[in-house]
Amino acid sequence: MKMDPCSMALDKVYKRRGRYDIPDWQRDEVWSPEQKQLLIDSILNDWKLPKFYFAKTSSKPDEFDVVDGQQRLSTIWEFFDGTLHLSGESAKKFGGETYSDLPDNVTDAFDDFEIQYDVITDATDDDIQDFFQRLQAGKTLTSAEKLNSVNSNLTRFARKLSDHNFFTKKVAIKNTRKAYFDIAFKVAALEIEGFDFRLRYEDLKDLADSQAGFSEKSQAAQRLINTLDYLDRVFPDRNPVLRNRSTIQSFITLTASVVAGNRTDGTESQMREFFESFSSQLARQNELGTHATDAPYLEYQRTLSANVKTGPKDRHAILLRKLLTYDPVWAEVLSLRDVTSTAIHEEIDHLGRRIASLVFAKNEQYSAKNGSDLFKATNRTLEALTSIREPVADFEAYSKFIGDLYFIFREGPGQRLSGNVPQSFEDLNLLRTGLQHDVDHGKSGTVAKKRKRIGEAFARYGSEGTSPFTLAPERFALVQAALLRAISEDLDSLTA
Repeated sequence: MKMDPCSMALDKVYKRRGRYDIPDWQRDEVWSPEQKQLLIDSILNDWKLPKFYFAKTSSKPDEFDVVDGQQRLSTIWEFFDGTLHLSGESAKKFGGETYSDLPDNVTDAFDDFEIQYDVITDATDDDIQDFFQRLQAGKTLTSAEKLNSVNSNLTRFARKLSDHNFFTKKVAIKNTRKAYFDIAFKVAALEIEGFDFRLRYEDLKDLADSQAGFSEKSQAAQRLINTLDYLDRVFPDRNPVLRNRSTIQSFITLTASVVAGNRTDGTESQMREFFESFSSQLARQNELGTHATDAPYLEYQRTLSANVKTGPKDRHAILLRKLLTYDPVWAEVLSLRDVTSTAIHEEIDHLGRRIASLVFAKNEQYSAKNGSDLFKATNRTLEALTSIREPVADFEAYSKFIGDLYFIFREGPGQRLSGNVPQSFEDLNLLRTGLQHDVDHGKSGTVAKKRKRIGEAFARYGSEGTSPFTLAPERFALVQAALLRAISEDLDSLTA
């Protein structure tokens, strides 16, 4: 086993937090708020911290298992995120309760504070576990290893799932200390008990005991087998997006809800593209650090970086929201109950708020260079930015929704976006034109081309068909979410 000493500034560690995985044996102990506050106070006082130990698991980019230091890392990330407040004494001393409240010179020093760590390479699983046990004064088996020894049909079924081709050929993590079994058992537990079930060892042990007679022919078992069969087709090869245990569990759980609809034939490539897009956006938001703009991704990452009780439930809700807005085809795959759930309405509200924040940010950037706003800053603009967050439930509401967006993003910037108009902004013009009564005026050839362009624009966001005139009322919210998603992404990348 080889160890190489390294150091890194905290802001860089924070931006790369998606590259640090927390192994099973690191997730049990949880620090008190007072312990967390003392750690941050030590850093603000520029006092050295004990060394961290990371086992390198892959390169390009470098990724690690956290062998020692999970509680310290998660505490640092909580402070960056603004969810951890300083003690009253520290807040008075340093000038604020949260990271964003502190003076610039204090946050600069916090950002630049370097942690010392050793990178472990050329080590077997036994080497790393032995080293960890010495650091922790002899902790023994992981919860997965203990569960594996429980005499239960559910345990045997989870063992069988962990040997599935999806695990052995497609996931990008090693089967370190029953890692595949750990994921499979937790997936099965959530399938049987639902998202309110706690995934602590004691609860999992009780479930294994209570499910001693679990049948592989049961509906739950068949659904999980079908899910892994589908995922095995989704990923032709080993894929780097499957490199975190909790994310693999959440991807499987989301897929199980999709497979339940029995409408997945031919959707494998779309599902893979979604998982890859989600993982890419998650990494991008992590890299932005304190400048990140998409809160659900940050909340998703928080459940990976800390021992969050509701982690599986929160991750599933976020993934479902993102899936439904990524491609309207999933509205046809999922049951109607899923489509009209609060998940899509929550995503609409989030996207609307994100768009409002981005509009204000782009106005500030543009004004600093040109002395005027990029988008109109009027009472009607504020009203429209609020209105677009309301779920659309019928054609009349859809017409108003398009009108509000057109006012903000077509009338608002006027000619200031000349030569730099994003696709979604262009589509707003077509969608609004499609709602007008004079579309059919003019030469037949010109009218046909216009109709085709309008239909193509709607199809980019519509869950079915090429016209809002034929859309079922319950589908309008999906069109709304898909369009808001496209606008928010175009707005985020817009150079003002």
